[in-house]
Amino acid sequence: MSSHFRKSPLQAKPGTNWAIHQKSTQQTWASFGGPIRMARGADAVALAAKCPVAAIEIPAHWLVLPTGIDLQVHLRHPGQPHKETLEGGLESALYGGFDSIVTMPNTNPFLDSPEALEAAIAGARDLAARYPVRIGFTASATKGMQGQEAAPIEALASAGAVAITDDGWGVKSDKAQAEIFAACARTNLLFQQHAEVHGHGGVATASEFQRREGLPEYPRSAESDMVKRDIELLRRSPGARYHILHISTRETLNEIRKAKREGLPVTAEVTPHHLFFSSDQIPPEGDSLSTAFKFNPPLFSAEDKAALREALRDGTIDCVSTDHAPHESELKQKGWRIAPFGTRGLETALPALLSLVKEGELSMSRLVEVFSTAPRRVLGKADFEHPTGLLFVDPNAAFRVSAEDLPGISQNSCFLGTNLHGKIELRAEPGMLYARG
Repeated sequence: MSSHFRKSPLQAKPGTNWAIHQKSTQQTWASFGGPIRMARGADAVALAAKCPVAAIEIPAHWLVLPTGIDLQVHLRHPGQPHKETLEGGLESALYGGFDSIVTMPNTNPFLDSPEALEAAIAGARDLAARYPVRIGFTASATKGMQGQEAAPIEALASAGAVAITDDGWGVKSDKAQAEIFAACARTNLLFQQHAEVHGHGGVATASEFQRREGLPEYPRSAESDMVKRDIELLRRSPGARYHILHISTRETLNEIRKAKREGLPVTAEVTPHHLFFSSDQIPPEGDSLSTAFKFNPPLFSAEDKAALREALRDGTIDCVSTDHAPHESELKQKGWRIAPFGTRGLETALPALLSLVKEGELSMSRLVEVFSTAPRRVLGKADFEHPTGLLFVDPNAAFRVSAEDLPGISQNSCFLGTNLHGKIELRAEPGMLYARG
C-alpha cells in the first residue's frame, strides 16, 4: 500500500460568502462572512438574493445534517507522525463531517502530566486553526498508562483536559479506579473506560476464523467483567460520570441496561465497524485486508452485531464514536500475531450510518442524535456543545470505499472495498464552504 499523503475530497471554495438554495423545500442557507442564516418560503428567495455570490442550487433529495462530534479519535499527536500526521487526522475529520474530535492520550509521550498535555495542545494549535475542527484533548487516567496509579487529574483538568481515559488499556487497579472516579467527580470530567480485563493475551474472538488461523482467543468476558467492576466502584463516587468506549458484546449491554435502570450516570458508545461487521466476515490471513479487521475490542458474532444495532436504536447505547486508529501500512501487514490493533473510521462513519438508515436499521432522527447531539451531551463541555456547520448530503450516492476516501497517509480501514451509501457533497461553515473537488 502506498503511504503518500492524500487530501480530503472536500476542498475549500474561495471567498467568505455563500448561499445554498433547495427549491423543492423553498429553503436557503447563507453566510455572508459570519453566522449561518436559514430562511424558508419567500424569505428564502430574498436571502439568496442578498448573497454577493450566486446561490448554489441543490437537489430535492439531498439531506441537511448538523456537523458531528467524535469522542474517540487517535490523532497520533504528539510523537507518532509515522502512523498518521496531524494534518491527515484533521483532513479525515473535515471529510467525515465532524466539527469536533476528542483525541486519546496514548501518544509519545503519554499525556499523563500537565506539562505533556499543555505541550500537545500548543503543538496542535496553529494547524488546527486552519480547519473547521475543534480538538479536545483527553489526559491519561494513570501514570504511564500502566493502570496502577492515578494520574494528577486535578492538575490535568487545569491544563486543559476535556476528559480522562487510559484508552488502549483498562485501568487495572481497583484502588486507582476508585481514585479516578473521585477526582473526575471533583473536576466534573468525563471518565472514558476502555473496558478490558488485563492479561488474557487474546487477539480474535472464538470463531471459525480464529480456530482456522490458530489465534489466541479473546474472551467474551474481558469487557463485561471490567464494566461490572467499574459500576460497583461508581456507586461509591457520587458525581462521577462513566462512559464505556466501543462496546462489543451482549453481556456488556446487559450491564449497561441494569446500571441505567438504577439511575447511575453511565453512558456508552459503539463504533461503526462493530455495527457493520461480525467475526464471520473477517477475511482469511492471506487476504491483504485481513489485519485491517484486527482491532480492540474485536468483532464478535452476528448476534452481537444485531444486539448492538438494537441497543443503538433503543438508547441503551448513547452515541457512535469511531475509535479512529491509523497505523503505518508496513506494521499493519505483519500478520495477526504482530500487527497492532486498530482501524480508521472518521471518513466512513457517516456513510456507514446512512447505509444503516437505508437498510431500515436506523431512523434519520436517531442518526442525528448519535452522530451529533448525544455525544456533545455525554462530553458535557460548553466549548463543544453546539455544531458549527451543516452537511449537505446525497443519501443515494453509492460508492465502494477506496484509498482515495482515506485522507492522510494511513490506509488501515476495514471498510476498504465495502459498498456504502451517502456522500457529503457540501460542507458549510460560517464564512467558509467546502465542496468536492
